[in-house]
Amino acid sequence: MRLLALLALGCVQACAAFAIGEQMRLVVQEATGIFGGIDVGLGSVARAPLGKNRTLNDIIRDVSEESDLLDIRYVKLDPEQPKRSTKVHVNALAYVKEHIDSATANIKVKYGFITLLNRNYDLCKELQTNLNKTCPVDAGPIEVSVDVDIPGFIPPGWFHLDATAWRDSDEKQLGHILADVRF
Repeated sequence: MRLLALLALGCVQACAAFAIGEQMRLVVQEATGIFGGIDVGLGSVARAPLGKNRTLNDIIRDVSEESDLLDIRYVKLDPEQPKRSTKVHVNALAYVKEHIDSATANIKVKYGFITLLNRNYDLCKELQTNLNKTCPVDAGPIEVSVDVDIPGFIPPGWFHLDATAWRDSDEKQLGHILADVRF
């Protein structure tokens, strides 16, 4: 579930990761604190039909494989369409299928065709820092509730997020989500 929370937060925060020059670097650093592993680049779109390809809300799709270790039940955003200079409440529920000692997420964020972020994040470290949760994570349901501030200087346009996470010990995929947000 921590992964789910991180992925949900990443979707929202990654959309804020666009600015010019020094502002962009600062925004990416801020986003990495919450959802640093999210790269708004959506990964392989051709892969989506092979997975669940299930809509979680107006902007987020679960394209995880059926065999992934995380079954995302829902991700709710309030407001559902994030806007500049607002706070977004993220509530998510997932079921962890197997014990997870440590995990990594790759986050890609794109603004149009421009990749703003493509980075790996230690999920356990991000969870501890941003959600006050710790690893390991045992099998069972996990719920996450967090507020994310959306900066006011985000340029108009489409932002695309691609977040994939895996268990470190065997690189088994935890989940994969895609998001498209328009500011």
